[in-house]
Amino acid sequence: MLARLLISVALFIFFAGNAIRLMKTLRMPAHLRWELYPMPKGPQERQRYGGSYFEESDWWTKPVETSHRSEVAFIVKEVLLLRGVWENFRALWLWSWLLHWGLYLYVIATLLGMVEAYLPADGNPGTLHTAVVYGYRTSCFLGLAGAIGLVVMRGLHPRLRAFTTRLGIFDLSLLGSIFATGMMSLNAGATGFVHMVRNLLEFPVFLGRSPVVWHVHLILVACFLAYFPFTHMTHAYMKYFTWHDVRWDDSPSSRNPRAAIALAANLQRKSSWAAPHIASGNTVAWSEVVEDPNGNGVGKRA
Repeated sequence: MLARLLISVALFIFFAGNAIRLMKTLRMPAHLRWELYPMPKGPQERQRYGGSYFEESDWWTKPVETSHRSEVAFIVKEVLLLRGVWENFRALWLWSWLLHWGLYLYVIATLLGMVEAYLPADGNPGTLHTAVVYGYRTSCFLGLAGAIGLVVMRGLHPRLRAFTTRLGIFDLSLLGSIFATGMMSLNAGATGFVHMVRNLLEFPVFLGRSPVVWHVHLILVACFLAYFPFTHMTHAYMKYFTWHDVRWDDSPSSRNPRAAIALAANLQRKSSWAAPHIASGNTVAWSEVVEDPNGNGVGKRA
């Protein structure tokens, strides 16, 4: 019962924490667009060299061509292949790819294990059981290798040492511990992870006579789930906002009523930017600053 309670509380914190983070993000003021070309939208010929509809004369009188299919293709390549890491920091790519795929396969194997746990135990495991076992084994091997590789890279590579924090090492160590205990759990008991998942889903849960490594693994997984919403690892879904809503948002605000309202609200915010050439101190609205040709905001009242 304690194991079920621990996982249940961790899952509640996981979903509630991520939901709160998403709501806070959605309520944030309108962002400042980057418009970093090339971006995966618009005609393919423009994507190749980074062109945009701004090249056309009288572009505001013409429809803007976009492509969600190109965005989806870009995201899939990034998620599955970590293309950004490959292009910008190739020495880090292998270990990062191993860690991410270890996590992907762990989640998939867990879902398959839940399906198998609900099926009648007839003593003949079959294909699904084999997929679960090999899925867990592969995920733990890849994830552990990736976590160890990233810890070593952060400690030795001069490009990473300068901004490697203790918290970053802790995150990698926690993930590595989950994969290490998971690997040991594969050989614990008659059916390893599948038996542990079945025990969690059955009522009442009885893990009193189960191997100690199962308890350690469950505690680590529960801690990770409860810890996840409060870390930078939420980039798993926050990238949507930085990609789709910031880097790739080049749509004209004049054709988007919601964007126009959000930008108008931003202009009414007080300017708190402290600089000699601009009004500051929360005394002047940005609308006053942008209306002043000198950027001082009605005679620079700060």
